[in-house]
Amino acid sequence: MRHTTGTDFFVALVTFLLAVPTLAGAQNAAAAGAPEKTLAPGMAAVARYAEKLEVPHKGKASTSMQVEFSNWTTLNRTRETTIPPQGFYIATLVNGTAVTVINGEEKVRHAGEMWAVQDGQSMSVKITDKKQENVGLEIVSIRGGH
Repeated sequence: MRHTTGTDFFVALVTFLLAVPTLAGAQNAAAAGAPEKTLAPGMAAVARYAEKLEVPHKGKASTSMQVEFSNWTTLNRTRETTIPPQGFYIATLVNGTAVTVINGEEKVRHAGEMWAVQDGQSMSVKITDKKQENVGLEIVSIRGGH
C-alpha cells in the first residue's frame, strides 16, 4: 500500500473538483459578482469558485477544508510584489514571464507553468521584461477549518 502525502491528497481533491463542476452547496463566486480583494500592494484577486468541503477519514472525524479557485493579477504596472502566506496553493502563470521567490528559491516561470506554494510561505513575483505590463495567475488554494 502506498503512503499518501498531503500533496497527493490535494492533487486528488483538485482532480475531483475539476471532474465534478457543480457540487451541492457550492458557491460560484464569479456569478455572484465576487469583489476584488487586495492580496498585497500591487496584487489583487478575484475568487471564481469557492466551496467548503468535509473530507471524511476512515474511522475518524471528518476535516473541514475551504477550496478556492481564483485569478490573481498585478495592478497599475507593478513590477514586483510579495504575497504573504495564503495557505497551500497551486499557481499557474497565465501570461508572460515572471520570476518567483518562494522560501528563498528564485525561479523564472513561463506562461502555462504550474508550481506549489506551501502553507506558511510567502511568494514574491517580479516582472523583468520591460515590455510586459502585468502578470496573471490562476490559483487553486486549500485551507483547513473554515
